[in-house]
Amino acid sequence: MRVTFLGTSDGHTSATRGHSGILLQTPESSLLLDCGYNVPRYLLSHKLNPDVPEAVWISHLHNDHIGQFGMLIQSLWLRARSAPLHIFAPAATIPFLRDSLEKCLLFSELLGFSLEWHPVRPGRAVKIGVFQLDAVPTRHLANLASFFKKKYPRTSFDCYGVAVTYRKQRYVYSADIEKPQDLRPAFKQPVHALFCELSHFPERELFKELAAHSVRNLLLTHYPDHLQNKEAFLKALAREEKYRGKVVLMRDEKTVSL
Repeated sequence: MRVTFLGTSDGHTSATRGHSGILLQTPESSLLLDCGYNVPRYLLSHKLNPDVPEAVWISHLHNDHIGQFGMLIQSLWLRARSAPLHIFAPAATIPFLRDSLEKCLLFSELLGFSLEWHPVRPGRAVKIGVFQLDAVPTRHLANLASFFKKKYPRTSFDCYGVAVTYRKQRYVYSADIEKPQDLRPAFKQPVHALFCELSHFPERELFKELAAHSVRNLLLTHYPDHLQNKEAFLKALAREEKYRGKVVLMRDEKTVSL
């Protein structure tokens, strides 16, 4: 499987990096994890078929994760996509996403391809193409919800990472988390690779947690600018906390084979 980290910045605007987006590609299928990065430009510049991606996973409604979603749909329309696009998202976010497309004049009658909406339900695995997807609930928005949910009842405060199974290997996308312990349910089975954010908790906490689990590869993304070029520092922290897996600090548009 080829994994391209399209954008690796955290929620702050970075002068040199884009926001969240990870593209998984296999010979049979493709899956986009979040859409904060300028995905349409990447797909066009790399001459990828407009039927890529087959599916999109939207973790939550922060703009650094969905800011380019509407532009992705517009680009696929103008590039004459024909295959359905499957969109997995927290149930309460789907009305907002659908409404935003309509408000931006991206009517279903115009697109030429169908949008298949799939509400994410924890505890219920789903299959799309060659991938099995298991939602990983996180507490990223729990604190915000405690202050604002009553005042803004129509806003979704759900956030879901995802465990992707492909050819009997498990790949976990953290999305945004409150702390590394959010991911413990995903670690009940061995993980071939963890695509993990590194901006909402001290770096050392992640390695301390991973030392107790079977996670073979750690690919770090969604990190602040001050950690750019600090891979050696992060690897040293990992060793101090007894995490023995491979640690890679990802860069924008870097592709790895897993």
